[in-house]
Amino acid sequence: MISDFLEKSRKVLWAAFLVSLPVTNFPYFPAGMGGSKVSVRPLLIYPLLLLILLILPTLWKRKLPRVWLPFLVFVLLALVSSFLPVFSGVVSEMSEVTVISRLIRTLFTLFLGGGIYMVVSLMPITEEYLDFTLKWLYVGLLISLIWGSLQLIYVLDLVPNWYNIMKIIQRHITITRGNRGRVMGLTQEPSWFADQLAALYLPWIYSAVLGNRSVFKRITKWLTVEMILFAWLGVILVFTLSRSGYLIAAAVLGAGFIFFRRNQSPTREDKQSSGFAGRILGWFRTLPGFVKTLISAVLIIVVLGGAGYFTSRGNNYISSMWDYWRTSSGDIQFLGKKSLSGYIRNIGFGPRFLYWETAYNIFRAYPLLGVGLGNYTFYFQDFLPAQQLGYMPEVLKILVPDNPSIITTKNYITRLLAEIGLFGTAAYISFLIVIAGEGLYIWLSKDQNQKYWGAGILLGMIAFFMNTFSYDSFAIPNPWIIFGLATAAFQIFRQKDISNRERSN
Repeated sequence: MISDFLEKSRKVLWAAFLVSLPVTNFPYFPAGMGGSKVSVRPLLIYPLLLLILLILPTLWKRKLPRVWLPFLVFVLLALVSSFLPVFSGVVSEMSEVTVISRLIRTLFTLFLGGGIYMVVSLMPITEEYLDFTLKWLYVGLLISLIWGSLQLIYVLDLVPNWYNIMKIIQRHITITRGNRGRVMGLTQEPSWFADQLAALYLPWIYSAVLGNRSVFKRITKWLTVEMILFAWLGVILVFTLSRSGYLIAAAVLGAGFIFFRRNQSPTREDKQSSGFAGRILGWFRTLPGFVKTLISAVLIIVVLGGAGYFTSRGNNYISSMWDYWRTSSGDIQFLGKKSLSGYIRNIGFGPRFLYWETAYNIFRAYPLLGVGLGNYTFYFQDFLPAQQLGYMPEVLKILVPDNPSIITTKNYITRLLAEIGLFGTAAYISFLIVIAGEGLYIWLSKDQNQKYWGAGILLGMIAFFMNTFSYDSFAIPNPWIIFGLATAAFQIFRQKDISNRERSN
């Protein structure tokens, strides 16, 4: 009876964990966990802590995933790199921020990400549990899309004063209130919401659409809940007006259509389809594979580019991506002609290249173990490359003596190289390779259910790779969810394959 109660409690907490995923910056965060001093405050921390308490006593009874080994090596090396500056007596020149405070905060984010990964990798124990996980993951997405749709009302200015009404409610969900021109969902800002939709939810939804699979009862023979969520997600994503979100979504959609859609040979009915649309579809299916791939890629680029263009015509942040080339502004005033470097500065990427180059300089000076997690900010000025900073006010603001601020690399891999060195980065990349290998192993199965999970994992890894160029925090839950589900699915399907082989022998 006690075991039944514990199992029900685990499922309830697991469902609460998945539903709370969309809330990334909960305003009511305990002071012991950083309180108002941290920007990433996932609501899932509450069910996560309870799940850890339920899981820990059972670990000694279970065979733990082998992929934990490179991950634990990475964590160990990160700890060694982070504590070395403390033991060697490194002193921060920033009076507001100390080496110890940065160490505590960054270790908290690392343990938070690691805790999410380990819980997600252990919770699903059967195929039915995987489907249960998907259902509640989609419930969280549904809540997020509903809230995004309510925000879309004030973005389109459909109801007078609607923004002010939503702002009052939003303050109890996130630490920011958003702006009138972009949808931000239940996150801190529109780009976070776009990343959540494109990198966390889209791989699973799109994989289901490509494989015509559903964990719910079908609405009709051809229509599924996943198809509705896919279309709805696409509409809301467009109105986030996030450049990184668009690029990640384009990569996931393109890779999915090219590599993971089900190949269907043209039937006699396809070739004899009536109607203009039917004849076009039938003709398309008879084309060679590489031609279909090329046409599909062009259509995806045209559709996404067109949607982004028409929804962002009044937004300078997005329109700067193409306005630079079609107007006489920009570098032409200074250099007499357009240039790629001028375009990069115009769209706001100039400082990022500077951050990445600085991180590389730090890595060259401390190649093996780095300078410790979170300490990039203390070495930034010393390793800043010699460049003209007049067109980079973002960087100039950081360098003002009376206004010191925390600075990060804004790139996952360059942060790892600078802060934990070659050893720690190698361990982390080994972990990623194993995760990708798990996804590939599952996708190569002949079982359609396994193919779905394999495609979702690999699309999630593609989204994560794209994301490494835009953020560097361990506390963002999105990749850890992908990694955890990959490990859980691999454990389940690997054991199933072993059992089937044993029975056949």
